[in-house]
Amino acid sequence: MAIKVLCNLCGSDHYKVVYDTLVKGQEGDFNDSYKITDHSVDLEVRIVKCCKCGLIYMNPHPDLGRIQTNYESMADDFYTHEEAGRRRSADLILKYLKKLNKKGRILDVGCATGFLLDQARAQGWEVYGVELSAWAVDYAENKLQLPNITQGSLKDANYPENFFDVVILKDVIEHLTDPKETLEQVRLVLKPAGIICCNTPDIDSLASKLLGAKWWGIKQSHLFYFNKYSLSALFKATGFVPLKIRSHARTFTINYWIYNLVGFKPEFSFIRSWLDKKPAWADKLLCIDLGDQVEIFARKSRQLKYLHELEIPAETEKQKQTMKVCVVLPAYNAASTLKRTLADIPPGINEIILVDDASTDNTAELARSLGLKVFVHEKNTGYGGNQKTCYKEALAAGADIVILLHPDYQYDPTAITQLIEPIKSGRADAVFGSRMMKGGALEGGMPIWKHNANILLTALENVVLGIYLTEYHSGFRAYSAKYLRSVNYGANSDGFVFDTEIIVQGVVKYMRFEEVPIRTRYFDEASSIKLWPSIVYGLNILKTLFKFILYKHGLRLKIFD
Repeated sequence: MAIKVLCNLCGSDHYKVVYDTLVKGQEGDFNDSYKITDHSVDLEVRIVKCCKCGLIYMNPHPDLGRIQTNYESMADDFYTHEEAGRRRSADLILKYLKKLNKKGRILDVGCATGFLLDQARAQGWEVYGVELSAWAVDYAENKLQLPNITQGSLKDANYPENFFDVVILKDVIEHLTDPKETLEQVRLVLKPAGIICCNTPDIDSLASKLLGAKWWGIKQSHLFYFNKYSLSALFKATGFVPLKIRSHARTFTINYWIYNLVGFKPEFSFIRSWLDKKPAWADKLLCIDLGDQVEIFARKSRQLKYLHELEIPAETEKQKQTMKVCVVLPAYNAASTLKRTLADIPPGINEIILVDDASTDNTAELARSLGLKVFVHEKNTGYGGNQKTCYKEALAAGADIVILLHPDYQYDPTAITQLIEPIKSGRADAVFGSRMMKGGALEGGMPIWKHNANILLTALENVVLGIYLTEYHSGFRAYSAKYLRSVNYGANSDGFVFDTEIIVQGVVKYMRFEEVPIRTRYFDEASSIKLWPSIVYGLNILKTLFKFILYKHGLRLKIFD
């Protein structure tokens, strides 16, 4: 039995009819079978447009039980004949996700036979899929050996909140009986920095306008019809912010393109006859963007009503207590200040590692006598090179939190407890001790020229990176193990600009930052960058920011992989 429906976007029942091909007296006499590759024309449908918001949809809908049964029993061998082209089309989506620096756990809602997931798995993704068709699920699990495939709906899969880095709805949203509800479910299972990708036929396309009700996008299985405006409005209404809206190109064999063309225009059947004699041509892949598919990439909105969904659950007290905390000391000629630094480190630290960068004094010998784990560079590698060894050895030792502390006693180690708390609580991936908060820098004796240069560079970095920190140049920091494993710090400079590069890498990977105020001490024995090296340091920061801009505009750079 047909079901009269309200607008899914705004709830209005005021509409006008766009196409009406229903046979009088047989309203709702819909097909009892469904295939993905079915492109029948002259269908019995009634398409309407909401007078309030402009959403276009089928009204009435077929019986919902019949829809469910059709999808569950669907089998379409012709769909798998186009495997190579469907994989190519999937790669276009994965390529753009890579440009957005996304990786990790991906969910394909309506995954069909799993070609997209198989491509994603080959690129290092952890893959999950949901699909109604028993035939398609069997193909994905047994032919492609894909794990984590659920037969049913997204709700049936019962995924935990904040679980996926990416959710895909490819040629799915037009089939849903309640797109709005499904997008709300997607928002719950998507991580705070996660991305959703959705594509669907564009009813405002030139092909749709030329062909009208005979357009291949009009199907009895398509309950909703979108253009870029209504699709964007639906995403905004369900708690997403569109990042990119574009047309979606598809790749099929020439034979498939011609097969569908002849279905709409039988007069072109002579091309099909010609192809039958040229099998080598028939199987060649052809990628075409007809402009009749709209594709959207979006992220979670940070509106006040959604903030509770954006919070990753805090670590439990038991988890906090079992976290291994490691302090790393990048040392060069630090024998005179090492004991003072260690004396102020608060209790609760599991391990202290010192990396001696070919000092000319007895730093390494003193550190060993004080019970530290010591690594010595035979040649001086520089400040950044020293940090690379620090983080490598801390991770090898099983650290969950790594604290960078200069052993020259310039920074106050007693602030370590405050520094690691945001990471232990699950609020942050990196925490920086800021000399600029509460006037700590000038009170500690920082030269005024260095203070002002720090402020100017920080302001520029905030503008370019789109985040807000009071200081980017402190050498007193805490990183989660997740942060250090996510960024390619090994590709960074061996010089002082390493500190800025690792922050920019974190921005690229959507890491979360916090700051705590710290006291500093400037005295003769403390290490400090002089004027000319400071100028070089500033220029290298500008160079790093320029690389970030180029990367955001599509240039692939190893440092941000």
